[in-house]
Amino acid sequence: MKSVLALIACPVVVLAASISRRIQPAPFEPFTAGAWRIPQNDDVFFVGTGINASGGKFYINRNTSTYCPDGVSGLDCSLYSGSSTTFVIGNGTTTMSLDVTVPGGQQVYLAPDGALSYTQAHSASMPPGSNVTGFSREQSQAGGAPTYLYSPAQYWFLCPVTEGEPRERTYQIFAASGNLEGCYGTQIRTYTPSLGHVWQYA
Repeated sequence: MKSVLALIACPVVVLAASISRRIQPAPFEPFTAGAWRIPQNDDVFFVGTGINASGGKFYINRNTSTYCPDGVSGLDCSLYSGSSTTFVIGNGTTTMSLDVTVPGGQQVYLAPDGALSYTQAHSASMPPGSNVTGFSREQSQAGGAPTYLYSPAQYWFLCPVTEGEPRERTYQIFAASGNLEGCYGTQIRTYTPSLGHVWQYA
């Protein structure tokens, strides 16, 4: 049976798993995602802080980076003014992509180092050893029925990439089967996206 995302680094992983195993598949639809962390031994907490795409990776406390090429015949970039990062898991599959309009789409994957990543538009290129399967989105039957995002590597982590106050730093999203030094275990919950479409993420 699939293990739940970590609330915080072990040993609380076992507690989190026991709380969130009562799950059912979520509907097939686009979604946004946010980090949800209620700590017990520190004050680094997040309650749905949005996960955003930027530069081929995913972060919290960093703005989404989008792009629409000007001057393309028949392309009206004013129709693609969305500012949130929206995902979709293929219907009946365990692959995840970004919800974009650009032909060919943009695949989400786990890089060999565990970094949650995405391909650039018009390219399927990713590092050898990357993982594109094993993602799922499932709804809890308890605790207000949140809908969780699960990774193929079992646990999600927030790894700081800037200095500052813990809740104000920028964190990159990683997945791993065990603890990552210097990082914080987290849940990822998913939400109904706001209005607005994106041509592609940059």
